[in-house]
Amino acid sequence: MSGNQWGPPPGQQHPPPPHWQQGPGYGGPPPTAPPLHCLNKAWPALVTKAGGRFRSPKVQVFSGTISTPCGMYSDTGPPFYCGSTETNYMNLSEDIGNYNRYPEAYQKVWARMWMLHQFAHEYGHHVQNMTGILAANARMRYDAPTQAAELEGSRRLELQASYFGDIAIGSNKRTYPVTGQTLFQWKWLILHWTDYNNDHGDGVNHQYWAGRGFTSRNPNVCNTFAASAAKVQ
Repeated sequence: MSGNQWGPPPGQQHPPPPHWQQGPGYGGPPPTAPPLHCLNKAWPALVTKAGGRFRSPKVQVFSGTISTPCGMYSDTGPPFYCGSTETNYMNLSEDIGNYNRYPEAYQKVWARMWMLHQFAHEYGHHVQNMTGILAANARMRYDAPTQAAELEGSRRLELQASYFGDIAIGSNKRTYPVTGQTLFQWKWLILHWTDYNNDHGDGVNHQYWAGRGFTSRNPNVCNTFAASAAKVQ
């Protein structure tokens, strides 16, 4: 799957997070090491059961422009996963910008949950890579008879990545914790998702798959490739 990137829609704009009076605010932005550690503990047995070989992804944060085997990218775009290097490239400018943009504690909780969701989503692409899903999806999209069919294949891939990511968030919701204000902001952000390029899935379907991963914590019910077209719009 070299030469391709996977991540949230380029140029995605986020409306200000909603105010919710109850629940605590939390401190500064989370580093990537704790969620990476949790995800690396959660997935090995499942990857092996699916016939894959587990290995931890590399993580690189970037600002400005970055050159990778998957291409040259700028911090004006989203974070992404590059299968060639098995690396999550996380946009530091976006994360710090979101965190500093709003002064209220609940808004900083939203920024933290957005960072966590994005990191888990990109890790979801790594799971797809280890289990052969990325390669199979690339072949399917290459052979797609129309652009509409190719875009549908992309949406199936992206929605599954969010599902895989939110399995881990749901599994760790007590120890992270994802309760109170953090849970409220997470529920809000998975719905308020704009798919400008029609290649990631709309907000309603993103909420459906991300929420299903969070509540079920079961990858066996995450076959977006068998879902109806209506569930991957």
